[in-house]
Amino acid sequence: MPSKDPVDVARRCLCLELLLQRLGLETDTDDPAAERDEVRRRWVSRLGDLALEAALLPDERALLERPVGALTEDDLDDLHGRASGALVLLWSLGRIATRPSFGAVGELESIVAEHGLLGTGSIARANESAAGALLRPEAELREALAAYGKTRGKAREPSDPEKIVAAVGAHHLEWILDRAMPFDVGS
Repeated sequence: MPSKDPVDVARRCLCLELLLQRLGLETDTDDPAAERDEVRRRWVSRLGDLALEAALLPDERALLERPVGALTEDDLDDLHGRASGALVLLWSLGRIATRPSFGAVGELESIVAEHGLLGTGSIARANESAAGALLRPEAELREALAAYGKTRGKAREPSDPEKIVAAVGAHHLEWILDRAMPFDVGS
């Protein structure tokens, strides 16, 4: 079965990058909450300009729409976990060289800032990056999926960080490699 269209992968990556931005608005308290919330509102108002209306899951949209200061610790953990999937998508799109491991999650913000499709926040440039997206060869994606599978099998504890990263990586790669698979397997 053919893999996802690279533009669809890029749009999903943009969704995850926006979730990372939302996490930053919640946790970076250098600016007043009202100013951070205005930034959040502007991003939400531009989802259509980024062609993300169909790619954004309803629960992701709800997280983006909640005012700054309204998220719980569980919501913040959820945002971080979801956003970490951007690393796998960026690798799949050839924007980072090394397949993500647990170590990369600690550098999530800097990696996405440097290599993400959203870049400096220009809607036009983000759309241009998404439109020109290319996937790594299918054999390379399948090899990475197999490697994540081995990592998942070796972990002793379900909460082993490498196992969690491998599960996230495997889900994203399975989604890419199966054109018919919805991103949210519960949908």
